[in-house]
Amino acid sequence: MKPLSLLLAVASALGTAVSAGPAVIECWMVEDAGGGRLAKKPAALLLRQGPGTPPPRPDLEPELYLKVHAVLTVLTYSPIAQIQLGQDALLDLRFAYMPSISEAAASLAPGPPPFGLEWRRQHLGKGHLLLAATPGLHEQMPAAQDGAVAFAAWDDDDPWGPWTGNGTLWLPAVQPFQEGTYLATVHLPYLQGQVALELSVQKPPKISLTPAPLVWAAPGEAPPELLCLVSRFYPAKGLEVEWELRGGPEGSFQKAEGQSWLSALRHHSDGSVSLSAHLQPIPVTAKHHGARYACRVHHPTLPTLGRSAEVTLEVAGLSGPSLEDSVGLFLSAFLLLGLIKALGWVAASRSTSKDPKEKKAQ
Repeated sequence: MKPLSLLLAVASALGTAVSAGPAVIECWMVEDAGGGRLAKKPAALLLRQGPGTPPPRPDLEPELYLKVHAVLTVLTYSPIAQIQLGQDALLDLRFAYMPSISEAAASLAPGPPPFGLEWRRQHLGKGHLLLAATPGLHEQMPAAQDGAVAFAAWDDDDPWGPWTGNGTLWLPAVQPFQEGTYLATVHLPYLQGQVALELSVQKPPKISLTPAPLVWAAPGEAPPELLCLVSRFYPAKGLEVEWELRGGPEGSFQKAEGQSWLSALRHHSDGSVSLSAHLQPIPVTAKHHGARYACRVHHPTLPTLGRSAEVTLEVAGLSGPSLEDSVGLFLSAFLLLGLIKALGWVAASRSTSKDPKEKKAQ
């Protein structure tokens, strides 16, 4: 078989794959095609811990086995990042470079080689350069977008390697438009490695239900309309609202009957959205006194059971005064008694001031 001059660049989405025993990583090889040209070919890399020969592959002929030297490895510990709306995001990026023995011996300048780092964002078919960094050439680099900062540096400066580096990206106060696929590319002389990360933004909704309590006035009449406000959530997709009646005449949870509808989405300046859910309950009876209407919301940012808010149905005339009502009546009576006494003192004072004048006139 004709010998090949190969350099192997590895891009991995999981940093733990290197130390997790045998694993296969999709990668590509750079082949010296002669005449100063390089050929890029797809390959599969079998990672093994410790010495030993690779296991037999029935789908490959023995002459296709190649022993290659992995000189550049690019990986991340956070291939999928879910960030709360408005919070900072850290997109982890690590890389390592292992020069070949002949390369290290021929090197005139000991220490890690110069490198370049690029971060790009792709979303909905559009992409643009977010940040480019080459340590030592800051004045020649385009300005970073969206306030992005990258920690582009070698972590060590051993004279002959291997060397490890850090290219982690920091995005302040993430907004919905920053969602998408982030491509991190590390450039070395004649080599490059790339890894993709997915960034999604989320914010769970807040829920409130009015009126509370829900007062039913007369037999045969429907209770007032219920308004469930689902506010400031993201993403807008995946929201579901259910209405429940808890503790009715049968004492169990059941789907609330009545006409229900949703309002249009209301957009906020931070990228979140809100909407209101409405329910016009059917007429109820005195047996429903003490039952609870609940608005249950399901959203990708919430647990499986969702989140709910509820109000109590009170039948007019059946609800006795609560502790708060009793305290309010006592305070009102106390203030009224004080006002009556104050008016009495004022009247008595005026009567006393008039008596000397009348006597003097006589």
